[in-house]
Amino acid sequence: MRSSNVLRAVVFSIGAIFLIFSQDHSVAVGMRVLQFVTAALAFGGLILYRISKAKSPFKTFGVPAAIAFVIAAMTYVFGGQYEGEVTDELFAFRSIVFLFVMAMAILEFVLSRKAHPDDVLELRISAALSLITGLVFSLAPLDELNAVGFLSAYLALSAVQRAVWAASPTNRRK
Repeated sequence: MRSSNVLRAVVFSIGAIFLIFSQDHSVAVGMRVLQFVTAALAFGGLILYRISKAKSPFKTFGVPAAIAFVIAAMTYVFGGQYEGEVTDELFAFRSIVFLFVMAMAILEFVLSRKAHPDDVLELRISAALSLITGLVFSLAPLDELNAVGFLSAYLALSAVQRAVWAASPTNRRK
């Protein structure tokens, strides 16, 4: 679980730093960062799945990598303005972020049901953070600036939570 947390903390922090310090907060930039985050999680998850010696590497590494791969594919398919077509980029961005965070929230809650006792609370905190972000993206009337801003806030908070979890003393002795 520690290597998965380190991977997510690094990838989420790179995405958050880029969005926070970027002058352009358009949907196109948000979609590109989401593409990077999901592609990096999918690729990194597959590498961790392949080299892992854990008891259940498929649940820990394979399923999150599969979710990230599906979302990355969706960002490539629905992520741009096509010539001659009128597309609602904000709706596509909000929908894809919603699907990503809700899928991760459900997965982390399911994983918390049979996790090591030291990891249960952290998995539920992460699931709650994803659930709240999903509710914001589905219920709040967000414009481009706010949608990209909430994505960067989610990435930053999740990166910090994952980094603290990975660096905790109970996680090191496993």
